Amino acid sequence: MARWGRVPGRHADQYDWISAYLYDRGLQRLWRVTIFIATVLLAASTALMGFSPQGPGNRLTTVICFVAAGSAVAAALPFLSHWPTRRQSMAFSLTSSATIAAACLSYSNPYVGLVGCATFSVVGGFVAYFHTLREVNLNCGVAALCAAVLAGRVVAKTGDAYLTAAALAVVAALNVSLPFGIESLVRTLRVDLRSSGRDPLTGLHNRRSFHYSVYELMMRHHGSGAHLIITMIDLDNFKHLNDTQGHAAGDAALIGVSEALEKSCRRSAVIGRAGGEEFLVADVVRQPEPEVHAERLRQAIANLPVSVTASVGTASAPIDGDAATPNLGLIDELIRAADDAMYQAKRAGGNRSCHNGQL
Repeated sequence: MARWGRVPGRHADQYDWISAYLYDRGLQRLWRVTIFIATVLLAASTALMGFSPQGPGNRLTTVICFVAAGSAVAAALPFLSHWPTRRQSMAFSLTSSATIAAACLSYSNPYVGLVGCATFSVVGGFVAYFHTLREVNLNCGVAALCAAVLAGRVVAKTGDAYLTAAALAVVAALNVSLPFGIESLVRTLRVDLRSSGRDPLTGLHNRRSFHYSVYELMMRHHGSGAHLIITMIDLDNFKHLNDTQGHAAGDAALIGVSEALEKSCRRSAVIGRAGGEEFLVADVVRQPEPEVHAERLRQAIANLPVSVTASVGTASAPIDGDAATPNLGLIDELIRAADDAMYQAKRAGGNRSCHNGQL
């Protein structure tokens, strides 16, 4: 049975598939603007505290406060111009955690700083939505350390342990419930999307899920100088197999082909059933050799014990270009080009492969 995504060690990182999910629904721009505006507002609150008697108490802590505000805005700038890479997103979350810590610890009134630790939950929510549980725990750890230091200062200054405990309870509730609630929700959403994206017979991606997964693949390799290669596979005379041996034999052939494709492709490859007797394979490679790749898949199908062969078409293109992030349009273009190449192979008699080098 096909394994979803086929990329070991990536299941915990949500950035690529969330990016594809938002792109497909036209929501990336809304998220970019929202994240940038929220960051600017939080940075403004930090800067404004620089003028408050409860804020930083000397020149050094005032400078820290303003540097923290400026750093947060600078880290959010990629969201203003384009959908950031995973690395830029991680830099934004780490910078945000560091600037919140610096600002809260710089306030002369420790109670204000302690209450300000609730802001870590905003970063925690972002990390839980886009990244991994490890980053969520890291953000919570920084929040807990800052809150502990500031709680000690509050008790030392006021002697009011009850006030301190009440503030700690609010900070803890927000920094635990919000990030971990979002993390649990996103994991559940991904499982549901995966289940709905499988072809029930072969276990491969259906066409919509194939697009999502290829977009994830492109996101992971964007900026590496790699090429995306897409292969369209159509079984020859499949209708004749169904008519002469029955649909059970046809289903067995489809399952056999899906297993042969999995064994013949790299683990990074995305394999889907496009419909009927058509299959799609996508992979990202540094040195594209589409003819070799296509011939390997064709031969793997021809070697099956069932009497079936395949016409194979491929197309490839660099995934970087001028765009800041990959796009689903390139996937559609390559599928059309691979489909044209596949029909060239079929018109030439089938059981052969062709490459469309136009892109």
